Amino acid sequence: MKNFLLRSIMIVIFVSLIGCQQNTTQTENLNTKAEAKVETKADMVGFVEPEPSDWVKYTKSVREYMYYRTKAVVNKDINILWEHYPELKDNTDRKQGVNIEKDEVESLNQDFDLLDANYNIESYEPMKVKTINDNEVVVLIHGSIIYLRNDFDESGGEYLMKVFLELKNNHWTVVRTDEYTLPEYKEWLKEKE
Repeated sequence: MKNFLLRSIMIVIFVSLIGCQQNTTQTENLNTKAEAKVETKADMVGFVEPEPSDWVKYTKSVREYMYYRTKAVVNKDINILWEHYPELKDNTDRKQGVNIEKDEVESLNQDFDLLDANYNIESYEPMKVKTINDNEVVVLIHGSIIYLRNDFDESGGEYLMKVFLELKNNHWTVVRTDEYTLPEYKEWLKEKE
C-alpha cells in the first residue's frame, strides 16, 4: 500500500510540474531513429530480454547513466549529466518525456534538500532491448529511483523509460531518453492487461 501511494503521489507531482512549465520543445530536429513514441502495442514490438552477454553490456551503460543522472539531481547541477551525455541537452520534449532530466533536477530541488539517491533499473521487471542495428539499441527499463531528503524521508518512485544507446568507441553510450508520461504509462498498463 505504501509503495502504491508513493508511486501515485510521484506521478501526480511529476504531471503537475510538467503542466506548469513553459513548453520549449525542439522536436522538429529529432532523428527518425529516435522518433518512437510510447502509445501502442506496435511500439513494443521487437523488445525482448537480452542474452546474458548483451544484458551485461547494456546494464552497465544504463547504470552509468543513472549514476550521473541521480548525482546531477542530488548536486543540483544538470551539467554533471550533460558532461557525459551532451546529446541529452538537445531535442527536449516535455509533453513526450524526451530528454527531460533537467526538469527532474529543477523540480526535485525546489522543495527538498536531497542527500543521496538509490536506483534499481530492474526493480519492477527485467530490462528489454530492441536492436535497431549493430550500433544502435533501445533499452526499456522499468525501475525505481529513491532520493533521501535531509529530513531522512524519501522522495521518488517508479519510472518507465526507453534509453537509446549508440556504440561509440567500443562503448555503449546514452544519446536520448524517453520517459513514459502519465498518459503513456496508463496506456501501457492497459495494454499489459
